[in-house]
Amino acid sequence: MKIQMIDKFVNQLIKKPNKLSIKKAKLEIIDWIGYSVAGTFTEQAKPFNNLQKILPNGKSLNLFDKKQLSVFDSAFINASVGNILELDDVHRTSIIHPGDTIIPAAIATASHKKVTTLNFLIAIISGYEAAIRMGNCLGPEHYKTFYSSSTCGVFGAATASSYILNVNNDKKSFTENLKNSLNLATITSSGIWQCRKGEGEAKQYALANASKCGVTAAYMAQHDTRAPIDMIEGELGFLKGYAKKIEYNELVKEENIHLINEISNKPWPACRHSHPVIGVSLYVKQEADKKNVTFDEIKKIEIETYSTAIEFCDKKEPKNNIEGKFSLQHCCALSLIYGKIMDEYFNISYLKKIQVKNIISKIKIIENKKMSKNFPRNYSASINVKFKNGLSIKKTNIHAKGDPENPMTEKEICDKSFNLIENKIEAKHDVNLLIEKILNSKVENDTSNIKWFDDLQKIINKKEH
Repeated sequence: MKIQMIDKFVNQLIKKPNKLSIKKAKLEIIDWIGYSVAGTFTEQAKPFNNLQKILPNGKSLNLFDKKQLSVFDSAFINASVGNILELDDVHRTSIIHPGDTIIPAAIATASHKKVTTLNFLIAIISGYEAAIRMGNCLGPEHYKTFYSSSTCGVFGAATASSYILNVNNDKKSFTENLKNSLNLATITSSGIWQCRKGEGEAKQYALANASKCGVTAAYMAQHDTRAPIDMIEGELGFLKGYAKKIEYNELVKEENIHLINEISNKPWPACRHSHPVIGVSLYVKQEADKKNVTFDEIKKIEIETYSTAIEFCDKKEPKNNIEGKFSLQHCCALSLIYGKIMDEYFNISYLKKIQVKNIISKIKIIENKKMSKNFPRNYSASINVKFKNGLSIKKTNIHAKGDPENPMTEKEICDKSFNLIENKIEAKHDVNLLIEKILNSKVENDTSNIKWFDDLQKIINKKEH
């Protein structure tokens, strides 16, 4: 019998993870909790907050309120806030933010169907594998038009949810339901980049919809819904509809490692394409302080980076918070002035500061052809700040802070999450306890049902309503 592409794909999704992958999954959950909970307090989260108030009660986590939601509404509502602060995790070559769709889908499903901690983590690892492989298969050309965190994230959500629903089934039933979940997910995969061209919450809605649709596909497959076996690679299938150049091998190639280990984490609340520029600018700030030169003495600033960063983030006059986070110039100026990047620095008052505007007026953005060629394997940037006294300070970073080659430490990720929540909710002890519980849980021989999301709900319950 001919082995279908979906069979080869699924074989790579269900391979057993090692301890390194298990630990990485824990860190991605901790990271997601911090930036998602903090995201619920933002202006962009208000439409989703208003929506959850009128949704029916259920038994699954709700990041906004004490009221719990249905499994499908939980995935939708919780996935809506992950990308708001621009602190979400990212995979470079697939150009996907996997945690935004996969983790809320897994939590929602695990609130409905009991699962051990180990199997919960494996479900997330498998979900990351599915979304990233799909993104790698479609390639950078897909990313030019489509929001791949959504178009590919739905497959990650479907995989994680299906894994949890079927983990106790026999292998044949398990794989059949997973295959049907993935094939059904092709029907609801969507996300176009026009969502970033103006104001509004379309970008958040794209992720919310992807997570919910992934969970729905898994549940439909669980109730005997089927789809053609070649929905992904067929003549009128998902891949041919979404990309002209398709790297089929990226979907099915055999690897011993799990792709979750290639995930980057964001140290700063800005578009990932701005991070390389922030990194080199912060270096210049440190060197300038050592040499006792001020940025009033700047003559010219030259920034070189890859074409996609320029396409997304060349904004000399950002007009609002979102545009500020997608402005190489604004991120550079903030780094040089303050020596750090805080979310409040993107408020309108900072966008209007004369000191910020003066530095921006001296910045020239240049495409570096080699950096463009190496993207998305490398997110790189260089800076050359020339002062009026003849001094020049230069810096090049091949790997942005947070990438696997230049990673955030375990402590940095945990501190990031802790600080984001503690700044919004007075629950210091509970947050510390939750982070420690996730990080230090011994999962290999633990047969009890996972309780992390119950602990997270208790923290949410301390919000001021």
